[in-house]
Amino acid sequence: MSSISFDPVAHAYDSTRGYPAGVERSIALALEQTAETTPQTDFIEVGVGTGRIALPLASLGYSYTGIDISEKMLAQLMSKLPAQNWEEYIQPWGSRADESVLPVRPVRRFAHVDPSAALRLVTSDITTLPFPDASFDVAIAVHIFHLVDGWQQAVQEALRVLRPNGFLLHCWDERNAGSLDTINRAWVRMVEELGGSAYRVGSEAPRAVSLWLREQGFPVEELSIARWETIGTPRHALERITSRLWSRTWHIPDEIFLASVQQLEAWALEQFGEERMDEPHTQVNQFIVHRTRLPRD
Repeated sequence: MSSISFDPVAHAYDSTRGYPAGVERSIALALEQTAETTPQTDFIEVGVGTGRIALPLASLGYSYTGIDISEKMLAQLMSKLPAQNWEEYIQPWGSRADESVLPVRPVRRFAHVDPSAALRLVTSDITTLPFPDASFDVAIAVHIFHLVDGWQQAVQEALRVLRPNGFLLHCWDERNAGSLDTINRAWVRMVEELGGSAYRVGSEAPRAVSLWLREQGFPVEELSIARWETIGTPRHALERITSRLWSRTWHIPDEIFLASVQQLEAWALEQFGEERMDEPHTQVNQFIVHRTRLPRD
């Protein structure tokens, strides 16, 4: 079992998947309420990435641990910290009581003064979290389980490190992109016709995770906690595929990928016409949370 590393696209992640101004804070405040926090609430985020969820939420005044396999994504996150008044301090792995798991993991630690907050960033695969049972109050997972071979093990690990009565918050962006979605679907079909497969390494859909959780006897509650609009164009949707910024493009053999791109570009021009490739399309987005609460004991 392994997770896909986002090292190849870390430099472009925020520009292609970041939130519009103000949306990050709205999501953070809504997650704070959804998690029924107290000042002592201890968070872990599996697949913390560039910190688009972690930084606004931790900055509200919490102890926050972020886990990611991609060192370049973590580097992007850390590059944002000085401007947001986070200061690094040095302590080796094993300095905290919950760091008893070996082998030693790469760790970076940061403190925020006002409000008082702590951020711990650990390089690790999320299928084997380096923490004892019952170490955290809230586990957050955003757009991650579809990237993990053996995603059930990753979910089990997130549940394992939660304390009794703790929350697993499985989250994702859900977008109604209208006609722009036809570009993605057309490309998947073309890859399959060429003998390839644009499969997901992990869960095929976010709700498949919730179905599995319910089969294990856990309750799952769906919440929509933020809504916003963005503008997309057919050209941008096409470039997301042709530039291989979409994770589903990464494991396609080069020969098949290049052939699929040629077909897709010709199809898009025929479908939209050159004059409409830069036509703006309004996309309605919402941030979905599937909340699972563990038993009290």
